[in-house]
Amino acid sequence: MHFALHTSKTPASVVPDLAEAQIAVALDNNCYLLDDGRLAKQAASCLLQPEAGDRILTVSCRDGDNYVVHVLSRAGGCEDAAELNVPGARQLTIRQPQVSISATEQIALHALRDVDITAATGVLSLNARNLFTTVQESLVQNVRHFVGKAEQYLLDAKQLLKLHGKQALVTAEHDVKVDGERISMG
Repeated sequence: MHFALHTSKTPASVVPDLAEAQIAVALDNNCYLLDDGRLAKQAASCLLQPEAGDRILTVSCRDGDNYVVHVLSRAGGCEDAAELNVPGARQLTIRQPQVSISATEQIALHALRDVDITAATGVLSLNARNLFTTVQESLVQNVRHFVGKAEQYLLDAKQLLKLHGKQALVTAEHDVKVDGERISMG
């Protein structure tokens, strides 16, 4: 099905030709073989990564290039997963006063190298039923005030455990036990 946008002031040869098609094969570099035999590239404005079987809207330009400008529907109504992609862009930035990402099951952040989370003048809050942290080399914390509350706090160091402060206070309601081969005080 082809659609053409014509006005009385615009010659037909200048107006791009819109058409509905289906992606037969997803090729490399955001190129696609369509069911009508044409090759099309993903348009930069088409943020949803097209897949084989998708029903799409294409535009044919004067220079003969064809672009996928919109994904109309997924193959067989299957919408289990979708990927956002901007062809040719190395970085994607979302810039708004407020951004919200919500999931009813899981959110995953993956990076081969670095992940930075910054709240430069505000609060960074982590709330979870369980929090697991695994660090292969170093965990460094620099804070002005550190307050921690726990029902039980267990700390195990394989080599050296050092607690140092200008003043140190250890209190217990019942017992304080210090055990070691050698105990030096003072």
